Order: sequence, then C-alpha cells, then structure tokens
Amino acid sequence: MLDHLHQRAADVLASANTVTLVTYGPADLQANSFPCEVLDLRLYLLVPRISDLLFNIESNPAVVVTSEAWQLRGSARILVDERRPATLSLLHSAGAGWCEVVEVTPSRLQITQPNERGHQETIDFA
Repeated sequence: MLDHLHQRAADVLASANTVTLVTYGPADLQANSFPCEVLDLRLYLLVPRISDLLFNIESNPAVVVTSEAWQLRGSARILVDERRPATLSLLHSAGAGWCEVVEVTPSRLQITQPNERGHQETIDFA
C-alpha cells in the first residue's frame, strides 16, 4: 500500500471511538455498537462474551464495520489473551473483563466526505 494511502486510512479509522459491527452466520444477521481502537491499520473492538456476534465470527469471519464517517469491510477474529496487543488501551477500559477482543483486518475502506451523500473515496487493502 502506498504510504499516503496507508496514512489516510490510519487517520480516518482512528477518527472513531465507537463503531457498529455487523456479522452474518448461524445467529443470523447481527449488528451492535462497540468501543474500538486502531493499531497499525487493524481495528480492535471490545465485544461482550455473551454476544451472538462472536458466534457468527467463529463460523464466518467476513464483517462490515461502520462509523459516521466510513464503512469498512474485512475479516474478523477473536483474540485470546496472549494474542492481544499489549499496547491496546481498550483492555484497561471499564467492562473489558467481560469482553472479548475482536481484531478486524480491513479489505476495503469507504470514506464519506462531510456534507456529501454516499461514499466518495475508496481504499482497497492488499
């Protein structure tokens, strides 16, 4: 990925503190909002252990994540303790002990320009 696109994607993704995660699988279509953090173009979310979204991710890792400014398509996985990034601030937030960390690796980011309708810019990840 070109350096300027890498930086643009990192800046756009970091603009959100809360996102909506959408999954599809054995628990049917599921969507809910969760706190998030971005590290090295990967999106990390805290998802409650009782959520059906986790069940869906285990069988179908394809997800869509949305914020007010962007929509991201990617592949999700649930990280067990030793695979969680040590620098992840989300791990120190209230309620983190009751949640799993979901890592989303992006494949496509669509950015909505302020005061515009629809997605105006698309960044594809290799």
